[in-house]
Amino acid sequence: MLINRPRADTLMDSDGIDVVVASTPINTFYLSSWATDASWGFGDLALAILPRDHARDAAVLTVEVDMGQPQQGQGTWMAVRGYARKPGIGAGGVQGVLSAEGLPQNHQEAVAQYLREMGLDRARVAFEDRGLGLDVQALLGGTIEVCPARDLLRDMRMVKTPAEMARMRAAARKTELALEVAAEAVAAGASCAEAERVFWSAAALAGGRPVFLLITPYRPAFGRLPKNAPLLPGDMVTFDATAEFDHYTSDIGRTAVIGEPNPEQLKRYNATRLGWRASLPHFRPGALSTDVEKAVVECIKDHGNSDFKAAGLHSVGLEHTDHPHPGGGMHAFELVDNMVLSCDLPWIGPGIGKFHFEDIIYLDGERVEILNDADGRLLACIDGRTVRVD
Repeated sequence: MLINRPRADTLMDSDGIDVVVASTPINTFYLSSWATDASWGFGDLALAILPRDHARDAAVLTVEVDMGQPQQGQGTWMAVRGYARKPGIGAGGVQGVLSAEGLPQNHQEAVAQYLREMGLDRARVAFEDRGLGLDVQALLGGTIEVCPARDLLRDMRMVKTPAEMARMRAAARKTELALEVAAEAVAAGASCAEAERVFWSAAALAGGRPVFLLITPYRPAFGRLPKNAPLLPGDMVTFDATAEFDHYTSDIGRTAVIGEPNPEQLKRYNATRLGWRASLPHFRPGALSTDVEKAVVECIKDHGNSDFKAAGLHSVGLEHTDHPHPGGGMHAFELVDNMVLSCDLPWIGPGIGKFHFEDIIYLDGERVEILNDADGRLLACIDGRTVRVD
């Protein structure tokens, strides 16, 4: 089970929520561990319904033809119920009925029927999709109270379970491996455009799913270069990459310099590296994200990069930004125990170069665990290979 059920119970109690209905692939997977074609792009919906009362059955609602599909991992802990799209294979691979007669005709009807059966047709129901909630409310004659669930679900997901952490450690490793292979390609003479394709291939070969790579070639005293530009000694390449493992993501940033870094580049890199390490005690449950960002910047300045301007903190999990952000955009948030964070450390010195460093951090009580390699943030491309600058 991926879901942190005690945290879900606490948050639902706090908001007076009787049941949560998830309808995007991310949250259906989080609540139920169900991930089949219907929920990940087949054109229909697989929904997960989580009652607050543990005595009431939680359920996955999906198109009937999807019910017997092979499951990822151990499948779902919830009951699986079908609604009509077309007849097909039933649960557990057993041939289903060859008629959709008697089944709810769409997912709205399936949710309404479930709520009636569970005695939740007069409940306070949090829907991830407000439009779905209003449709179900109309089908039930207006008896349920519809509440928003998108940020409620993000709030649940902030505290990671051991099952989630296993996936996040794997995602971090696969992202890092793919970055290292892409940097090796640059060292061997590849353009950034070519190295980008290497990353996409390497992440997949390692068993991950590549999501994005922001790769930027930069020449001191000139600025950003085209991705297909030949690279010269002193040029720098920044990598900002994400790859997923079993739907959980990672976010890691690295920098490569063509040839040996010059003294000024080393000075600024060391200030960032040492200042970052000195800032780690500020990453504690209860701290406000904006306060931590300010502390990181001041620590880097104190260690020798007086021009450093900004650090960016965000949570990571099933989304790149896994904490609540009502209305979109980035919002300050309170750090909580057992959450996973990413800290962006971008910097450009026009005559010096462009750096980007980013690590994945797990808060475990008073301990800060860095999930990726804690060193190797700067790579020198020398004689066709990369050399770590530690």
